[in-house]
Amino acid sequence: MIKKLIYFDNAATSGIKPDTVTEAICDCLKNKNANPGRSGHTLSVKAAEIIYETREIIGELFHFLHTENIILTKNATEALNIAIYGILHPGDEVITTSMEHNSVLRPLNHLQSDGKIKLNLIKADANGVVFPQQVQESITEKTKLAVITSASNVTGTKMDIEGIYKITHAAGVKLLVDGAQGAGAMKIDLEISPFDFLALTGHKHLFGPQGTGALIVKNPDEVSSFMRGGTGSLSEKTIHPDFPPDKFEAGTLNTPGYAGLAAGIRFLLREGIENIIEQEHHLVQYLLEKLLGIDEVEVYAPYADRVATVSFNIKGSTASDVSHYLDAKWGIYVRPGLHCAPEAHKTINTFPHGTVRFSLSCFNTIEEIDIAIDALKSFVKKYLH
Repeated sequence: MIKKLIYFDNAATSGIKPDTVTEAICDCLKNKNANPGRSGHTLSVKAAEIIYETREIIGELFHFLHTENIILTKNATEALNIAIYGILHPGDEVITTSMEHNSVLRPLNHLQSDGKIKLNLIKADANGVVFPQQVQESITEKTKLAVITSASNVTGTKMDIEGIYKITHAAGVKLLVDGAQGAGAMKIDLEISPFDFLALTGHKHLFGPQGTGALIVKNPDEVSSFMRGGTGSLSEKTIHPDFPPDKFEAGTLNTPGYAGLAAGIRFLLREGIENIIEQEHHLVQYLLEKLLGIDEVEVYAPYADRVATVSFNIKGSTASDVSHYLDAKWGIYVRPGLHCAPEAHKTINTFPHGTVRFSLSCFNTIEEIDIAIDALKSFVKKYLH
């Protein structure tokens, strides 16, 4: 049996990074290992340059000029929480969808359970799609915010975030886009659709390390901060700065991590994000064709416009059994279960057991997909016949 280590869990974290990412992290730790914006000596200045360059490269990727409004975070969850808790007030209503990750649903449900907001959850169709018209019909006089994923981490379904923005903007409703699955895997252009907030994570399709992310904020004056501490600025005061990005960044930043994130984004820009999207689209369409050719496999949202993520089950088997077999016998790494998005699984009728999820990146190959398909056929033959 061929046993080649194959990583198909890129929706959780990108398993293969460009070499330049590792090199940038190591270079930072070896040659620029100081506290950015604090000490003022040569190494500290070099560290601060990494932070500055990271904001600049994020702005370049998403066509966002006001880089001081790019808040560096440890992940998309922190970015989403900054926006949600920073913009909402008692009595506000919020629109979201059944395809959201728990990093959206849990803070919103927390605010609702405390009686501070009213949450309006739009149920997606069987392909995981929420249409702009549904958002339009859900807006009331009290609607303050809509929180929408760019792409589902369960089905890979892309949302029409540009169309939704036109609706929310016309109604005076703020739009927070969860870009965890879309950033780097689909085109997001803030010149075309200047969302009020774009939450990012660095360790998925931007090829950075874990512990990195960002929140892009259109109007930071409208957002309150919920964490305060040292910033290196206004050190003579015991009141936290009220200007971005310091307003939202308390404590020492993950400089080596952001060095890696900047290198990951440079890789995207150098290769051309359109080229990477096209390559991943080719891979996922090939995967779908092969999965649909196995009678015992049920694919969810097979014809949705998607990023390179696919959920499926093998009839008569659990997702965990399939995942364990692929790992132990074939060296194929995938994710089984509910993927931290219970409402999405209810939408596609896979709750509470979940799905097997294959999520690809541009570093995967057709050969790896063929091996995975052989492995699934082997599982069917061994356990179902």
